[in-house]
Amino acid sequence: MRRTWAALLAVASTVLATSEVPAQEVPTAPATVNAVWVERELGFNYSGFTSYYSCDGLRAKLEWLLGELGARPGFQVSTRGCVRLSGPELMPGARIVATVPLEATPELLAELASDASRRELAARAKGAAAATTEATAQFPARVRRIEFRSARTGPGELQDGDCEFMEQARRQLFPKLGVRVVQGQASCTPNQLTLGAVQMTVEMLEPVPAS
Repeated sequence: MRRTWAALLAVASTVLATSEVPAQEVPTAPATVNAVWVERELGFNYSGFTSYYSCDGLRAKLEWLLGELGARPGFQVSTRGCVRLSGPELMPGARIVATVPLEATPELLAELASDASRRELAARAKGAAAATTEATAQFPARVRRIEFRSARTGPGELQDGDCEFMEQARRQLFPKLGVRVVQGQASCTPNQLTLGAVQMTVEMLEPVPAS
């Protein structure tokens, strides 16, 4: 009898010890959605109280931002409102043509379908008939998180003085490029540089790499 009780106690101890071991979480792959490449033509007008850009400087800053956001290579940025031969402009602007991945929602597909005839004519004029089918070709995409953190000085592309630029890009460009701000902001104070002014985390889609 004593041996039987000892055996039962040993089994019970083993079961309790096993039940106390936390289950290891199995990593799950990021959710994917169907996406399409969409070309957006955008206007950007900059007006600052603290920082000013030359037209070349504004174009370089916009090209850097589009690259960080994952716009398809080959995007175009042309400046406007340039009245000075050199130095900062008061109110420079830019025209942007960029292609970005957007979720293939019924609304977006309907928008692309309604614009198909215009795209077909433009493609024929350029001798690129395949562009019309590519515009609606779907592919798997996943959400990518991007962090923007500014510094007072240093080799980085984003400085505290770019606060007004990022604030205006958030309003004028992000919604049309499918960029969603999930955390943080650009805390700009007119006529004053704020340490760590840009602390912003955004999300947008990126194509899933081919395995």
